[in-house]
Amino acid sequence: MPATFATPLRQSPRSDILEWRFPKPYHNLTLTGRSRAAWHTSFVIPQLNLLLDAGLVVNNLRPKHIFLTHGHSDHTLLTPAFVKRSDPPDIYCPAEMKDALDGFINAKTMLSEGGGIWPPESKSPYLQKYIQKEDGSSGPSNLKGGTRQIHVEPDKQRNRSCSRTREDQEQQKEAEEEKKEKEIEEKDDIHPLLRTHAIHPLHPGATVTLPRLPPPQSYTATAFVCDHTVPCLGYLFSAVTPKLRPEYRGLPGAQLRALREEGKVEITAPVATPVFAFLGDTTASVLAAGPKWLRPSSPHEEKKDGGGGGGGGGERGQAVRVVITECSFLWEEHREQAEKTRHTIWADLEPVVRRCPETVFVLMHFSLRYSDEEIRAFFRDRDVPENVVIWVDGVGDEDDNEDGANKGRR
Repeated sequence: MPATFATPLRQSPRSDILEWRFPKPYHNLTLTGRSRAAWHTSFVIPQLNLLLDAGLVVNNLRPKHIFLTHGHSDHTLLTPAFVKRSDPPDIYCPAEMKDALDGFINAKTMLSEGGGIWPPESKSPYLQKYIQKEDGSSGPSNLKGGTRQIHVEPDKQRNRSCSRTREDQEQQKEAEEEKKEKEIEEKDDIHPLLRTHAIHPLHPGATVTLPRLPPPQSYTATAFVCDHTVPCLGYLFSAVTPKLRPEYRGLPGAQLRALREEGKVEITAPVATPVFAFLGDTTASVLAAGPKWLRPSSPHEEKKDGGGGGGGGGERGQAVRVVITECSFLWEEHREQAEKTRHTIWADLEPVVRRCPETVFVLMHFSLRYSDEEIRAFFRDRDVPENVVIWVDGVGDEDDNEDGANKGRR
């Protein structure tokens, strides 16, 4: 009798991984990923070397800026797949989950090395290959990375730094690098095999700079609290660009050039402009409360603020362009479940969406109780504002053509 073969499961030829391009002026950014409640949530923005939650391996990219919203497995399960001894990523997460996350990642590494006796003996071939000096002799490892921590100042401290001169900023950068090197030296007790990542625990209000971006590109991330059953953070990502200081606005171009060439004063200062926010599991109350980065300013405030948006990434000079947020539940009959599990229901989110027409809301994390077809039908049958992008495959929509496929890509 000849051998038999397994039969492949029937599946759609369309990818489960979805993609969306940010609206102008940030259309160079692309959001790629997948999200379903209690299954997996993970997004990649390759242009920022950025991973948002790690419940899934989206593609072959391994971003070096990893932001985790909370500890539930559908948002963190695949985190160990993104760590690497030769180029450890920076992982940012709620401070409450730092130790558990570190242990989770280290356990994966230990399993990969056999999972038996730990730490392995110094003569172990698995260890020796990681503690060789460049000249081939044995000795202490000079691998960078590990589970080192860095101190993160609140965003108000970063705002004060905007007034420093370029020389002061360079001195601060050198001091921070020396501090990091010292912290690594102090962590020599970390086993060489476990130096695969750097975890940075965050509290609400903390602001960090994405360290792996090539200049002149510069982004910051500011943590804010989300309303969930466990400690959970959202992150506001802001683009930092040099802007003319208020006292020099209105001066003729020739005078500005002269001041710049003279080099005695800095005529520009870094200004953080909110680009997008990514929310972990949460109720709609976080957005309904009207965070300052979501509320567009009045003309009076724009004039007073100079239209620059301030250095904090959340001043009221300009509202955030994109909000990526969950919408686990659709129907009112599921409200009790939404409130019990601290998730968002559309009826609570809709007023926020309508109140902020200049912000695009990307809705994700739909409950598995709804099929893609049911989700499409739900939003198709309602008068949903144009500033909504629904994170399910749009196939089957009445506008399933080139124009419809790009709807929302403003």
